Amino acid sequence: MYSKRGKTLKKRILSAALSLALVVPMFSCVVSNDMTTVNAAKISNPRVAGGVTTWDTVYFGRYAQTDSKGIKQDAIKWRVLQVNGNDAFLVADGNLDTQRFNKNLDQYEWSQSIVRSWLNGYNSTYNAYKANYTSSNFINKAFTATEQAAIYETNVPESPNPDRPAKAAAATKDKVFLLSYQDVTNTAYGFSSADSANATRESLNTAFVEAGGTALSTNTNKAGEKGGWWLRTPGYYTNNALYIWESGNIPDHKGMQVNRYDLAVRPAIHLDISKTDVWSFAGTVSSDGKVTTGDNPPSVDTTEQVIPSQNEDTTYVQKEEATGEKTVEYRSEGTTEENPVIPDTVTSSGRAYRVTSIAAKAFKNNKKIKTITIGSNIETIGAEAFSGCTNLQTVIFKGSNTRIIGAKAFYKCTKIKKIVIPSGVEKIGKQAFFGCKKLKSITIKTTKLTNKKVGAKAFKGTHKKATFKVPKKKLATYKKLLKSKGVGSKAKIKK
Repeated sequence: MYSKRGKTLKKRILSAALSLALVVPMFSCVVSNDMTTVNAAKISNPRVAGGVTTWDTVYFGRYAQTDSKGIKQDAIKWRVLQVNGNDAFLVADGNLDTQRFNKNLDQYEWSQSIVRSWLNGYNSTYNAYKANYTSSNFINKAFTATEQAAIYETNVPESPNPDRPAKAAAATKDKVFLLSYQDVTNTAYGFSSADSANATRESLNTAFVEAGGTALSTNTNKAGEKGGWWLRTPGYYTNNALYIWESGNIPDHKGMQVNRYDLAVRPAIHLDISKTDVWSFAGTVSSDGKVTTGDNPPSVDTTEQVIPSQNEDTTYVQKEEATGEKTVEYRSEGTTEENPVIPDTVTSSGRAYRVTSIAAKAFKNNKKIKTITIGSNIETIGAEAFSGCTNLQTVIFKGSNTRIIGAKAFYKCTKIKKIVIPSGVEKIGKQAFFGCKKLKSITIKTTKLTNKKVGAKAFKGTHKKATFKVPKKKLATYKKLLKSKGVGSKAKIKK
């Protein structure tokens, strides 16, 4: 029982653009005559009758499925494996993406795998390859912040190989994970207890998986056909992980080499079903291929679209401003550049778009960048955009249009020595410059800051002898303001 609580895809960018569409069903598209729906508040455990398992299903989140290019998003359908109070244990109804378990054959370990880091958006400290998935990952593409808050952080238990009990996947604590051998042979979850081929473990590919998915696999079956999928349990041999094959069997406990591209990912989560605003009932699916319908898949925002980038480490996502103007947000995909430049504009199909924002966590914990040049049209620097960039030394604002510096935007950027805060800045979030211990020269050109518009500890931990240069007419006001936001007693604040 669970307790509560690579390589970047080149020039393929998942937008937040979402459209109303049906998810590819888990089994064949045969719909039974029984169109009965179930009260969403009463989803229940799997039922077995006459050798056929029936699962309730729910819609929650969205992911590219019917679109082979990975752009258009569809509602994700999940099977209910178990309900325990408000905790619903779910697994995706079909194969959602492709991903290697690990990059190389040098180790198996689930806890240090790239697939775990990719699923959860972990930074480089979570996997053996020091790969940073904070900007490009499954959880942020599939779920909004509100939806992520409805997912329990789960104590994922050890999962030993049935033939080698001493060889086990270590216990972890995650929001998104892979099922184990013990899960997929658990009859309480609706699966067969035997390792042999069985329809209860069959899973269909989507069009996105057919096209190669995130891992750019070249050996996957077509959309609507059965495909193999990873488990987190180690294989019998070193550097292998167990998997489910197309026919629903578990091949002799030997497993598949962890660097293979040709297996899919079928994520599992624990959902707080008391948060009824984030999910809806999707009907039932049965191991004999029959389905019943539930609510329509939720409609979603379609205002954002992808703007192609020539840089494989960069994503631009189109947004529509209140004025009707279409602009774009810069989203890093783990750039390795030392001196990236956020441009003023980008051009697509002959049309120029202003780059007006830097996404939250865009460069978080990036150890490569030393200088960042922020384009003249940037209005918002998202929360934690440069947090933990411990080699960042120079920040250049090309213009004065920046209005918002988000919470923890430059948190613990320990090598920054000076910065000029533009005249257009209206808000500085909490802990924006917290822990920037070498930040000694701060020029504040804006006159728009107030106690309510500067967050707590915004400047705490900056150099104890820092010098703040502020507008003459704001000297008295800003002295009091800055001291209340963490500036040390030895710092100088002058006009």
